[in-house]
Amino acid sequence: IPHPPGTPLFVMIGHVWAALLPITEYAVRTNLLSATLSALAAGFLFLVVHDGLGRLTAAETPEWGRLVTVGGSFAATLAAAFCFTVWQNSNETEVYAAATFTIALVCWLCLRWRDARGTPRAPHLLLLILYLAGVSVGNHLLALLVGPAVVVYLASILAESPAARPEVQRAEWAEVAVVAGTWALLIGGGLGSTPLTVLGGACYLVALGLAVRARSLPFALVAVTVAALGITSYLFLYIRAGQHPIVNEAQPDHWNSLLAVIRRAQYPVRTPLDDPTVLHGPDNPGRSPTVMWLQLLNYIQYFDWQWGNGITRAIRFGSAAVPARTLLTILFAALGIHGLFTQRQADRSAWRLLFTLWLATGLGLVVYMNFKPGFSLGFETYPDFNQHEVRERDYFFVVSFMVWGLWAGIGMVSLLRWAGRQWRLSPALVAVPLGVLALVPYAANFKAATRRHGADATLAADFAYNLLNSVPPYGILFTYGDNDTFPLWWAQEVNGIRADVQVVCLALAETDWYKQQLRDLPVRPFDEAAAPAIWRGRSPTVPSWPLHSLTDAQIHQAEGRLLPEDVAIRLGPITDTLRKGTALYSRDFLVLRILQENLGRRPIAWSMTTGPGYYGLEPYLLQQGLAMSLQTAPVDTTRSDISTRRILGVAVDIPTTDRLAWDSYRFAGLVERGSTGLEPTSATASNNLSLSFAQLAFAYQDQGDHERAVRNAARAAQLSPNPGFQAAIQRLLEQPLSDSTGAPGPFK
Repeated sequence: IPHPPGTPLFVMIGHVWAALLPITEYAVRTNLLSATLSALAAGFLFLVVHDGLGRLTAAETPEWGRLVTVGGSFAATLAAAFCFTVWQNSNETEVYAAATFTIALVCWLCLRWRDARGTPRAPHLLLLILYLAGVSVGNHLLALLVGPAVVVYLASILAESPAARPEVQRAEWAEVAVVAGTWALLIGGGLGSTPLTVLGGACYLVALGLAVRARSLPFALVAVTVAALGITSYLFLYIRAGQHPIVNEAQPDHWNSLLAVIRRAQYPVRTPLDDPTVLHGPDNPGRSPTVMWLQLLNYIQYFDWQWGNGITRAIRFGSAAVPARTLLTILFAALGIHGLFTQRQADRSAWRLLFTLWLATGLGLVVYMNFKPGFSLGFETYPDFNQHEVRERDYFFVVSFMVWGLWAGIGMVSLLRWAGRQWRLSPALVAVPLGVLALVPYAANFKAATRRHGADATLAADFAYNLLNSVPPYGILFTYGDNDTFPLWWAQEVNGIRADVQVVCLALAETDWYKQQLRDLPVRPFDEAAAPAIWRGRSPTVPSWPLHSLTDAQIHQAEGRLLPEDVAIRLGPITDTLRKGTALYSRDFLVLRILQENLGRRPIAWSMTTGPGYYGLEPYLLQQGLAMSLQTAPVDTTRSDISTRRILGVAVDIPTTDRLAWDSYRFAGLVERGSTGLEPTSATASNNLSLSFAQLAFAYQDQGDHERAVRNAARAAQLSPNPGFQAAIQRLLEQPLSDSTGAPGPFK
């Protein structure tokens, strides 16, 4: 069960797909599911554009007609399918390719409804559209954003081409009203919002009244029934959660918890009126023009990525240098504008369909989602990292980029058709520049978007392997959040790597259900044969006790507070003092209980990704590779095998870190290719991997072992994407071990 809202349909489809495709590793199989769905989406978009271009070329010669309809549709499809964000969504195991497939299929079905008007098939197509809308709720609500476009399209068709008989007109308008009302119900139900569900119910009741008057009551009843049947995929969460899988986020095994998942109760509230950098509430100052400008700028930034994100060169115009990617953005923006008006001229109703879809999934989402300033923008105004999104959010706007790609392709064929007529060129000659233009996004995005090469493809997997293997058998490992926890779950549950390690995610530890699950999870055996050599032959004790003994009542009562006075607390053999004024959050009660009941009995460590916050236990912490291991006595920093170069605030176990870093860890090809050009999350992981080697370089430098210092410094330089750090490493490689006074060299 993944994080709310659970995506039950995607989980089920992915499970069946991977079972029916027993080739290569599981991650590749599920990535292929996204690739296949994205390719099918491109196919339906081809048909959508082909239908409209066919109307544009009705009076053309057969040769020009084929070029414009087939060639133009293919060019539009290529431009849309190989937008950077579309490509990224197409080769990862995520819900967005399935959502874009649903949207593309619904758009095509709308065109088929237009052709089937006046036949019994027409209402059946509308019912299929509503079923797909209901089903899509179990994948991702992005697909529901096609709803306004569908309603606008259907209404425009009826307004422009009314049926000849009044009773048929009433029936068709009633059917469109039912589609709109049912869609409103789905939005309220998909968000789990009582006010929106009530509003949607009111819309449906109005439509039901119109259907009764038009004698279309059966259609109205079947419509809401098929939509409701689609939503039943959410019952999977209830059934599967009750079987207690290892990954069971929010544990929706009863009605209230299932409703909490649908309502996304786990996440902080943020309305479109809020300042997103401030928590929702009476003290929120409201959305400011500065925030709105940065949000719009973020959308423009993401748009700029779509057409040539793999190009880093600049083109000089005299003394000015313009990034080649910017020139491509301007080109495709212009082509899209021309294509937009070309489609409007050729097929006004289909243009309304795509234009409304573009608005809803582009600027409409900018307004509704109300994101914080982007991951890479606005730091001059909002310098605190917590005031920014934790990652780039371009994938939310993917459908708007696809629509623009379609318009760009239509613009290409329209301009080349005009040029061919002006210069009396044959369609075969015009097809050549059309094909070249259409392939520009593919060629210009390939380097940035493909996952066939580069460290990004396996770095998360290798980082998970390294982090789990930084902990002794049956260890407890505290992690921080998504990026350092989800890869560990994949390693343990899919690839069977170090399932004996109990991962404790501090972000999830704020929730009651996660605390309860940690207590009830079984201890799984240590696979010594598959573990690195450093952990073999230790005859570890298999824990026979639960991770903690907090009762459900105690878990429910664990609320954050400030300590009114100093508190002495016994943590196994250690007596720790929590100082007056210390802020204890709900998760801290869990962590302290785990320490109380396991220190001295099970190995305990924090991942280096958790940052500071060790309850004053730093003197007892010893860094071993990527983990901070908690000792039962203060670390003896006078020992020769302990380094006090505290980059991460704790002493370093030199021999253990050396053995882990050189004999156990994996680096996803970074050693061979370097760490330049990584996307931000991978760059962070690579930088974390480099720190162990940098610390070893410091330690060996202090010991006077220049050869080992240089060896580790060189490896750190290979792994670190930080230019400043690389420069410091280079100085160590080039300078002598100490200066003329005998003081340590450049890393002092």
